[in-house]
This record gives sequence, C-alpha cells and structure tokens, in this order.
Amino acid sequence: MSCSRLIRWGLAVALALAASPAVADLNPGDKLDSSNCEEARSMLPDFVTEKFCAGDYAAEIIEVTDEQFQYSTKFKAGSEANAGKYYVTDTGHMYETASQTWPKFWYGFPFPGLSAALTQDNWQAELSKDPTIPYRIMYNHQVARFQIDDVYWFLSIKWCTPAGFDRSVEFGAYATWYIGRHSGPMENPDETYLKDIIFGVAPYDVVGVSTLEYWFTDPEKWQSIWAFVPTIRRVRRLTASNSSEGLFGSIIARDDPYGWAGKIQYMNWNLIGIQEMLVPIAPTGIEKAILPGVAAPKKLPSNDANIGSKGEIPPGQVGRITWSPEERVMHGYETPGWTGKAWAPTNLKLAKRTCWVVEATPKDPYYAYGRRIVYIDKFAYWAYWTTLYDRAGEYWKTIIWMDKMGYTPGRDMTVRHPFWGVGEDVRQNRGSFFDVQSKGYYTEYELGFPDSTYTTSNLAALGK
Repeated sequence: MSCSRLIRWGLAVALALAASPAVADLNPGDKLDSSNCEEARSMLPDFVTEKFCAGDYAAEIIEVTDEQFQYSTKFKAGSEANAGKYYVTDTGHMYETASQTWPKFWYGFPFPGLSAALTQDNWQAELSKDPTIPYRIMYNHQVARFQIDDVYWFLSIKWCTPAGFDRSVEFGAYATWYIGRHSGPMENPDETYLKDIIFGVAPYDVVGVSTLEYWFTDPEKWQSIWAFVPTIRRVRRLTASNSSEGLFGSIIARDDPYGWAGKIQYMNWNLIGIQEMLVPIAPTGIEKAILPGVAAPKKLPSNDANIGSKGEIPPGQVGRITWSPEERVMHGYETPGWTGKAWAPTNLKLAKRTCWVVEATPKDPYYAYGRRIVYIDKFAYWAYWTTLYDRAGEYWKTIIWMDKMGYTPGRDMTVRHPFWGVGEDVRQNRGSFFDVQSKGYYTEYELGFPDSTYTTSNLAALGK
C-alpha cells in the first residue's frame, strides 16, 4: 500500500473515531451482553460489538489501572536509560544513535517517553511530523515480552465448531531471548534476538514433529526455520514467508500471538488513533506469581550457571508458573447453559484502557492478510484485540489476546506472560484457541539453556 493511500486511510479512520458516540457509561460490576451492547460500540473494535449484540459473547466490566501494570524496577530503569539511545529509520529499522546501525542487544522500552508525549489531542499533528511513531510503538510492544532469559513451556491449540469442541494439538517449546534479558547479554554468535525449538506432544500424529527457528537482529534478514520430518527422519529447511498461515492448520497464524509476533520490519505500520477501549482481561486479573521450584526433567540440558541474575529465584531452581481451576478461562462448550459461541470465553472480563490503534499492511505480496488492526495498551504496550482483513479488504478474523504480568518474589523480575488467545474465522464459522492452563500444563523460566541448545542435531533428537 502506498504512503498516500496509508495517509488517506488513517485520516478516514481518525474521522470515524472522532464521529463515534460518546464513551458509554459502563462501570466496574456491570455486565456487557446483548441487552446493552450498543453502549459499548465506541469502545470495541469493528465487528466485535455485533458479536455481543448477537449473544455470542458476554463479559463483566472490571477496573484495571496503570498502577497495576507494575514492571520491575530494573526494567523501568532500563527503559528510562534508553531515552535518546535509539531512533527509527525511514525504512522502519531501529538503529542505535551512537553506532548508526541496528543494535545487537537492548533492554527496556527503547522509546520510553512515547506514551506521555502523545495524546488524543496531538497525535495526528505529531504523526504528520514523524511517520516513524507507529514503528516506535511496535518496538516498545515487542520488548514487553522480552524481559527474561529463557523458557520451557507447554500448551495446546484447540479447535471448536459451532457444535462444540473438535480436536487439539499439544506441544512444548524451548526458547532463549538474546535481547531484553534480565541477566544481561549472552554469547550470541548468530546475532539473533530469539531462538526456539517447538516439538509435538499429542496426538501421536504430531509426536516427533519439531521445528527450530532463528530470529535475527539484522532487520533485513528473514528468520531461518528448520523442521524434523519423522516420516523420512530428516531435517528440512522451510520457507520463512508463510507466517500468515495457521499454526498446525488452526485459525491463529504464526504472526498472530501477542497482537503481532513477527518481525516489525515485515510490515508497513501506521498509527490510526488513540482510543478508549474495553479490552479483554483474564478472569482473575492481570497478575501472576512466578514461584521458585525444581526444574522438571528434559531431553535437552540446561546449566544454572548460564544465568547470573534470576530475579530472586534461588540457585538450582527455576521460576515456575502453574494454574488453578479458578484461574482458567472457561469456554462456551464446557459451560452449562451457555448459548453463545462454543469457543467464546464465558468468564471474560473487560476493562477500560486507552489504546494505540495501529494498522499493519504487508510488504510481502503473497502474505495472506491484507490489513491488520491491533489495539495496544498505551501505557503497558500489551495487545488485546486484533482485526484481520484479506487482500480484498474484507473482514476475515478477530483475535482476542490476554497476558498476565508474571513476577518473581519481590518483583525483581517481571514479564508479559502469554495466558490465552482465541482466533475466530467468520468465513469458516470456527475458532481456535491457545490453552496454557489445562491438564497440568506449566511454564518454567530462567533455566540456563546454552546457545548450543538450538541446533539441527538437537532438533532431530526430539524427533521419533
């Protein structure tokens, strides 16, 4: 999409937002459903109000304040120290002011003063002077989940039809961050910001299927992906350009988690509004303790000595997250008496938050989505809603995403922890959701995986 077309679209959306009805008088304790859905129209993304009006969704209104998004003291200090340290080029690349090239490591929000500088009154004028603003928003959004060193976790993707639960795929993952690390920089010979191995757990058809991925700090370099194929017992290099295709054939694509999980440089970004929104919040609120514990056995080794500072987690232990039944998101198909969508969260909470409204259009002509609208918390840089359109501009999907503020004892370390997300495809009338809460699933942080974890030989070792 051309620059002039982006500007015309942004102005049109801005006028539409300005012409929206006054903010509804919905207060904590109220319930939003089909009886009062029109009151929330100005505070929900396009097409979401209709889902509430149709009775497909319902939610309780709660309050979530800026003060509840308490990042660690270290992360706040790192963010403040970044003032003036980075800038965004005309091509959307983040560079260091000192070196005039892309950074190899950064910690904290790279653009700490952005939220305070832009308001609903001045954002259009500021954007006309500085078109890199939406890119700076996205670099801040990215690093909100890069505050720890490494992770080992399990989750499932579940499919639903209007009739109810359909099927699921379970998998586990090893991942190491090379930027935003709580303990500081580590050996990084491949100049990546993230490496991960994902392996299938169930059903048996996916056992032995595994992928290895490198995400490079070089803004011009596509990520590298390898897969172990059990039927031929070989590792194969895959194309990195199919990131708009559904994970394991689900509704949610590889780029969809967190509102945007891909490389920022793959898209043209535009700020189209700052808006008061009703945003999805987990049933028990945004906080979740990361508790010290003994690491579970694993195929690939870790070394506690590889991590110098672990956020008050004792030596020899890891930070663990597990879930109680009360914390779980309940879905329509498992809630007696529910008449809405089978994949809808029946204990959903909504809170009023001020959001950046950001639009992405793909640089890749073969990318499946034509437009992505992401609603990102203006203070915390968490994404909540995503609306996806096809190449013809027709509405296709809605993504709902929820995170938790994971914190270690004393809040010495915090992280935006992925909690739950659902993708609804209106063409197929189906939904898929990420479940990290069921069947004893757990997450472990701060294990000390060496860089040598992420090799094709280890990828094959996780196969059948």
